Order: sequence, then structure tokens, then C-alpha cells
Amino acid sequence: MTLRTEIEQVLAEGAALGSPVPHLTSRDDSALKRHPSVAVADIDFQDGEMHFLGLKVVKGESSQLERVPA
Repeated sequence: MTLRTEIEQVLAEGAALGSPVPHLTSRDDSALKRHPSVAVADIDFQDGEMHFLGLKVVKGESSQLERVPA
């Protein structure tokens, strides 16, 4: 499952935008920025932080989508 699909599924299940938090390794973060299927509009930077599909991306030691309770 791609990160986009997982985020869309969590949001469709009723999670509030901003409650799922994508954690990405530096390698996955870099790959996401260069992936041909990711539109330029899908990634933005605000206050020095990367956002993917409107969600703040946190860099860590493993890649996962954290589901934060609302």
C-alpha cells in the first residue's frame, strides 16, 4: 500500500486532517520528493517543515503512518 493510499484510507475512516502523522526515514523522505507519481502540489514546505497531502511529515528511524486519536 502506498503512503497516499494509506492516508486516504485513514481519512475516509473519519480521521481528522492532521491526525494521521506520516513518519518517514530520510531515505523515504527523499524518495517521496523524487517519485514520478507524486505531484508537485502534493508536497509543500511551511516554516521549514515538509507536508505531504496537507499532513506534516516527521523524519524518524522508521517509515509508518501514526494514527493519532482525535
